[in-house]
Amino acid sequence: MKKITLLGALALSFLLCAPTMAQSRKDKKAAKKAQWEMEQEYKRKEAEMIYQMRLDSIKAAQEERDAAKAEAKRKAEEQAKREAEEEAYMKQTAVREKPCQIYDDDEWFVASGSVQFLPKDQKLKPSSLLRSLKRQLFDKLSGKYQQVTDDYFDQMDTEEGAYEREHIESAGRQIINQMVNETRENCRKESSYPNSEGEYTMFMSIRISKKEIIEKVAETLSEEKELKTRFNEKQFRESAFKVFEEDNAKKYEEFKEQ
Repeated sequence: MKKITLLGALALSFLLCAPTMAQSRKDKKAAKKAQWEMEQEYKRKEAEMIYQMRLDSIKAAQEERDAAKAEAKRKAEEQAKREAEEEAYMKQTAVREKPCQIYDDDEWFVASGSVQFLPKDQKLKPSSLLRSLKRQLFDKLSGKYQQVTDDYFDQMDTEEGAYEREHIESAGRQIINQMVNETRENCRKESSYPNSEGEYTMFMSIRISKKEIIEKVAETLSEEKELKTRFNEKQFRESAFKVFEEDNAKKYEEFKEQ
């Protein structure tokens, strides 16, 4: 009887606890599901965060590359601008300064000039420019020598002035012509930049010593047999130096007035 009562009590207890146990299992399942959903949400947010970080990193790298390109472009433009300004300055300087442009002074008679050329004609221009300068220098020296002979005969009193003048003038021109022909370039330079037509500029100068001219002419005329007794070397030298000095002083005054 006691055994039956005990079994009955156990059965009753089981019946009373069954709803509680069922509720507990349901709660655990719900809690497990909730935990799983939370884990999935965490993983989803973590994946989104990682993805966004990657996007931000790619964007930052792209912005850095764009900034570097922009800086490189800016520097290149600045460099190109500086080079253009330097080129323009060099062209202006070359035209303004005119290399090899020199002038007569106390010691030298000079001729200087320039010529434009295309690269294909570069080898031909020096000789043609030199010939042009020699003609220029010969014309200058011939004019100066004429002044010297005029002054010389103004100081001399001779009955045969016409004959002597012709002979002295002829001999002097021959000596001057020989000296000019033997003259070589004293300076030659070429521009570094072409003009708008692709032409470069060649500058050149030549010169002859004033003293050397006087010495050679006086020495030659002194040895002339037909003039030996009549040619006054001392007076000729004085006339030559006088004309050259006066001419140089005149040019200096003109230069100061510019």
